[in-house]
Order: sequence, then C-alpha cells, then structure tokens
Amino acid sequence: MKEENSIPNIWKAQEKVIHFYRRQSFALAGVAAILLIFIMAILFRDPIVVVKDDVTQEFYPSERQLAPIEKIDVEGFSKRFLAALYVWSGFNGEKLAKEITPFAESGLVSKVVDSQIQKYGREFKDKKLAQAITFVSVEVLDDRVVCRFDRVLKIEDIPLVIPTEVTLSMLKGSQTALNPMGIYISGITEREGAK
Repeated sequence: MKEENSIPNIWKAQEKVIHFYRRQSFALAGVAAILLIFIMAILFRDPIVVVKDDVTQEFYPSERQLAPIEKIDVEGFSKRFLAALYVWSGFNGEKLAKEITPFAESGLVSKVVDSQIQKYGREFKDKKLAQAITFVSVEVLDDRVVCRFDRVLKIEDIPLVIPTEVTLSMLKGSQTALNPMGIYISGITEREGAK
C-alpha cells in the first residue's frame, strides 16, 4: 500500500491524467475545426431563390456576386426616400424620423425632422394635414441627384399644390436589410416653387 501512494506513483498517475486531457483537448479541437469548416461551407454557398405564390413554389439557383449600382437604382432609391419624407397622412415627427432613417445618415435625420416640424408642426399645429407627391422626375448627375415633383398638401381637406425641387447628395455606406444597396442621403436642399 505504501508503494501505491509513493511519490513516483503519484507523478505517474498525474502524468496519465494530463495526457488523457491533452488527447481530449486535441480531439475536441479537431471536431470544432471540422464543424467550423462545415458551417463556413454552408454560409458561403450560393443561395437558392424561392418564388412562391398561392398555387406553386419555384426554386432557382443563383450566384453570389456584387452588383454595381446603376442610375436606375439611384432613381428608385430617390423615389422611395421622397415617398418616405413627403407622403403622410397627419404629420408626426417621430413617425417621419422612423420612415427616413433607413435612407439617410443619422446626423441628417434629426436636421430634416426638425425642419419639417418647424414647417408643419408649428404653422399648422391644430389643423388636419395630409401630403402626397405627384409627377416625380429624377435626374441622376455625377455629384448629386435632382428631383422635381409637385407636393399636394391638404390642409383641412383643401389641396394646395407646391412645385418642389430637391437636390440630394448621396454616399455609399453599409448594406442593411432595409437598405440593401447601401446608399445613404448625406445632404438635402429643398426649393419650393421651382419647376
């Protein structure tokens, strides 16, 4: 019994335990590496697009690639921003900020909302307001986007047509689910009565 509890035997037992844990660590590291490779392979494979309607479901393989942003994309983006900014029934500054946040830089959002509150919130405080835009034309230039349209502002259900020209400055940023192109409005200049 004294032989079992001797110092050399205790060291041998400790060495066996250390070697056992070392082998277990290498085995777990190998399993983790294999799982990581498997997960990376799944994440980077080409997506499958599913088109579903009431009756059928169709699957299309696709390729993962960066698509360049064309002028038509900038036009569509500009029209969505204008709709978020100028189309509303009942002016609400908080709702307006929420609508334009995906399209504009964070510093610009507060400035735009403050100017809109100053324009509509104070002048027409207790009146029923609604606004829409019509005849939207977008001209994409090298350094800016010029949008011309008619704003139809209804004050107590009486329409007032205001020709408006808006110049937008844009920059490229991070892509999000709400802004998949990653274009953001960095500056806006509005002129009323312009055509």
